[in-house]
Amino acid sequence: MSTKKLVYKIKRDDEDSETLKSTCFQISPDVELKDVPTNGEEYLLKVKKERERYSSILKCNKDYSIFAPNQSQFVEELSHAKAPDNLKPTIEWQNIQVADFSEVRMYISRLLNKRSAWPPNTRRLDSSLCDQNGKNAAIWLKMFRTEESSLSCVIGIHQAFIDIALQVLTDIILDDVKPGGTITHKTGQWIYALLACTRQPLVSDTVSILRDLARKCAKIRSNLNTEDENSKHAAAPLNLFICLVSRYFRQYDLAD
Repeated sequence: MSTKKLVYKIKRDDEDSETLKSTCFQISPDVELKDVPTNGEEYLLKVKKERERYSSILKCNKDYSIFAPNQSQFVEELSHAKAPDNLKPTIEWQNIQVADFSEVRMYISRLLNKRSAWPPNTRRLDSSLCDQNGKNAAIWLKMFRTEESSLSCVIGIHQAFIDIALQVLTDIILDDVKPGGTITHKTGQWIYALLACTRQPLVSDTVSILRDLARKCAKIRSNLNTEDENSKHAAAPLNLFICLVSRYFRQYDLAD
């Protein structure tokens, strides 16, 4: 006798048996609808009854177009100025900067994992910054303009404070740079230290701030007098920060 087994497909009379609307679970007609289900069938019955109160296709009947003009603040970006040919950094130079920056960040990562190895001159930020949730721009500006930056004063601070500090530097200090001028050595130190301590993966707010930073640097660079013998020296820190944002933090569309 053959031991071959046959599998038969059960024929159904209803045409909807293979559609998404076909019944997955059968509920006994004896099940009562309760406000608080006590078993699986009562729960399924409650879900089924609630679903019957809604149409198969829901459509928003409110006009939200009046809010459209406000949405530009989330997607509008500054224009990105192109680098003058004689101030544009080479790929080799950019690769060296990214490699050096990666080593600094690896060093910081090791320090964060072993706080006992922190430098002895490590100090905390001014308590007034923390008391104001870091949102007092005047206090940040005073610190940026009067105190020397060092890794020891920014390592370990919360990313929210790093974002605020970078935003103050970008929106106020970089905006104060006159056409033909560049950022000061002190400002560059602060930006580099904050970028070195920026956490990854990046959140959307941090990405927006970094992109604004790169675009402001590109704008300052575009206003430099290319015929000035010091223009390459003035463009160096700007090229550095554009390079780090675009190539290390992967905002490649801003790369030179």
